[in-house]
Amino acid sequence: RGPNIVREGLVLALDAGSPKSYPGTGATWFDLSGNGYNHTINGSPTYSNGAFTINETQSFSYNSAITDSTSCTVSVFYKTTDVQELWVRGNNNGSWYIAASSNNNYYHANAGSPVYTVDLNSVSNPNAAGLKNGNYHMWEAKNVNFSTWVSFQWWGYGSSWNMNGTVAKIMVYDRTLSAEESQQNFNANKSRFGL
Repeated sequence: RGPNIVREGLVLALDAGSPKSYPGTGATWFDLSGNGYNHTINGSPTYSNGAFTINETQSFSYNSAITDSTSCTVSVFYKTTDVQELWVRGNNNGSWYIAASSNNNYYHANAGSPVYTVDLNSVSNPNAAGLKNGNYHMWEAKNVNFSTWVSFQWWGYGSSWNMNGTVAKIMVYDRTLSAEESQQNFNANKSRFGL
């Protein structure tokens, strides 16, 4: 039995801590949502303690659409000390949005107008870059428009946008979660990630 996360609208659920999602070997990260959006693991990242550690040359990809929703929620659990990194890019590199740039701002293109939070706080309170401290956090984006995206590559872009860090969990919903639902996901994972 997994944690009591929100299930309604969940279209992608990758959890490196679940043997059903990643059995510990192989190049496939299996989708637990029931939709079969299994991702390819690129570049052989290090796997240990229920997470993948990547070093700017590794990523996770799915070469098709996963939703036509214009108001998705993306929730990721990862840790890094990098001041800027890409979350995901798509549409054969024509669309992307990133977590944070070196001047602490968020950036997105062809992905609607996302609203970002870290550990349920707005990105300005606390400052997002201040949480690039090597500890796990729940990074969330709401109102993400994935309706035109035809591919997904997580943490793979190039040069300084690639991340050195550790990725444990990726969830995508085809709707905007309420504040209460975000809190539920946070509570379901906080003991695991030390939040």
